[in-house]
Amino acid sequence: MQPTVVLTHPLLDPYNGDHPAAARLAIEARILAQAIGYDAPGEVLGAPPVFFFEPHQPEQCDFKPDILLDITSAFPAKQQAMKCLPAQQHMWDYYTSLAVRRGVQVKRNAGPNLGLPVDTKGEAYMRYYPQVTEVLE
Repeated sequence: MQPTVVLTHPLLDPYNGDHPAAARLAIEARILAQAIGYDAPGEVLGAPPVFFFEPHQPEQCDFKPDILLDITSAFPAKQQAMKCLPAQQHMWDYYTSLAVRRGVQVKRNAGPNLGLPVDTKGEAYMRYYPQVTEVLE
């Protein structure tokens, strides 16, 4: 696998011990995949950015978003995906209303020239590593 991004849980979650463990494993795999000299088959892979997605109790998980993503076009598929996990039915309304609230932030921060729809939906993410770029946009 050669991912272009890594999405995982935040490194802190006092309610779900498996979430930080999964995050640590994802970060460790990313580190080893780009490690020069590590005894593994094939070439050294690139360094995809690591993003923590928003947990349902962000303030308890030290989640401080620094990326807002417009998910308006993908939101119907997200709703269908949520319904595939009936054990999490109690979270469907929460994540739907969160997408609406984050959509307001997307519109507010996108600038006036993008012409985003009134019903914009959004998600928030937090970067683990700094972004490398040649242009500030």
